[in-house]
Amino acid sequence: MKKYLYILLILPLGASAQQDAYMSLYQFNMSIINPAYAGAEGQHVISMNTRNQWSNLKDSPKTTALSYSAASGKNVGLGISVVSDQIFIEKQTAINADFSYRLTLSNDAALFLGIKAGGNSYSSDPTELRSYSAALDPAKKPLSRFNPNLGVGFYYQSSNYWFSGAMPRLFNAKRDGGDIEVQSRDRIHTYLEAGAIFTINDKFTLKPSLMYRNTKGIGAVTDVGISGGYGGLFELGLSVRTGSIFSVQALVNINENFSLGYAYDTYGADQLSGLNLKAHEIAVRFKFGAKPDTTELEEPSVD
Repeated sequence: MKKYLYILLILPLGASAQQDAYMSLYQFNMSIINPAYAGAEGQHVISMNTRNQWSNLKDSPKTTALSYSAASGKNVGLGISVVSDQIFIEKQTAINADFSYRLTLSNDAALFLGIKAGGNSYSSDPTELRSYSAALDPAKKPLSRFNPNLGVGFYYQSSNYWFSGAMPRLFNAKRDGGDIEVQSRDRIHTYLEAGAIFTINDKFTLKPSLMYRNTKGIGAVTDVGISGGYGGLFELGLSVRTGSIFSVQALVNINENFSLGYAYDTYGADQLSGLNLKAHEIAVRFKFGAKPDTTELEEPSVD
């Protein structure tokens, strides 16, 4: 009984962290967050993340994100993404198109500006929730709504470091029809990310990273991580997130065009570590097509 009481107590924390689908391997699929990243690598890039959170619970949160982006024309990048997110009685699917424009600042630095346009299809079925009263609850009715939205972002990239900021949703749209008060919204998110690459020798590199996310009406989440790479073949990393969440990550570059990633998340707090609330995430990334004849910048993400 005590175990399930703890789970009920942390569900609001999980819902807050899941307002926008969160990925431990977010650097595999940065255009999901930031439209400015579309086309930044100069090649055709297909990325997919799938995440299973609290896998030992029925109807636990599951997220799948798929994106495609490419450089198209001079200094222009285009992309499209689909994110499917399910958490207990809620389901949502976000579909967005991205446009970015590159400003070359020097031989090894560029600034990308991006716009995201699309919307979020949201549905929930509270009738599946158990009731302890015979009286009808007016709030227990299915919800279904599509909310269009816009987003913006910037991304600065140099040979040794990068940083970016984005608001993938600019409007705080309600998900209910307005006839009842339901605190469910497509909330405004602000993301700030940064990372650097330190070359130890011709084989070993270190890559610290930082992500800060603030959600209007909910609060902030900070993720601090570091990974070590060997010869561009594989990387091992560790990150710590707000809420005493630890993540261990591994990356394997099968070749210069194909990469695989895995992340394992767990709670570190004494009250939560024994509940077996783990998360598993798998990422696949495929690049194809020749890069355009422009200055090649070091990628901040997975290579």
